[in-house]
Amino acid sequence: MDSTIINPFLKTTITTFTQMFNVQPVLGKPFLVKQQLTHQWSISGIIGIVGDIEGILVIRLTQDLALKLLNQTGMDYDNEEECSEMKRGLVAEIANVISGNALPLLKANKLDITPPIVIQGDNHTISWPSNSPKIGIPFSSEMGDFEIQISITS
Repeated sequence: MDSTIINPFLKTTITTFTQMFNVQPVLGKPFLVKQQLTHQWSISGIIGIVGDIEGILVIRLTQDLALKLLNQTGMDYDNEEECSEMKRGLVAEIANVISGNALPLLKANKLDITPPIVIQGDNHTISWPSNSPKIGIPFSSEMGDFEIQISITS
């Protein structure tokens, strides 16, 4: 997977967090993702990419960061159940915005994204396609760390 595919997602991740939450994320060093039995991420938003380029994009956060981002939006919730539902919706929307804004920057004629899926829970796992590498890109911010993971075939 080359940088012309990854860079649009990095650019739109930074833009999304800056514009939606007034947070300036700092890009870390990319790495190859390996299946982990334990990890720090407790909520993940997953978007499929279909067309001339295929794969998935995952944004992984902690519940604490998801709550901080939700509070940053100014949206109110009445109870814990409503808060949890709103965090899931927010993570789905973040994945949707990052992917939707990255697609026009990719060098492909026909691309689309699937509706987002959110999974949560300690040490949840992602079922990755087996035919392409998985790249992880860590980000840090004053609100907390998060990670983008991408697996794309072209």
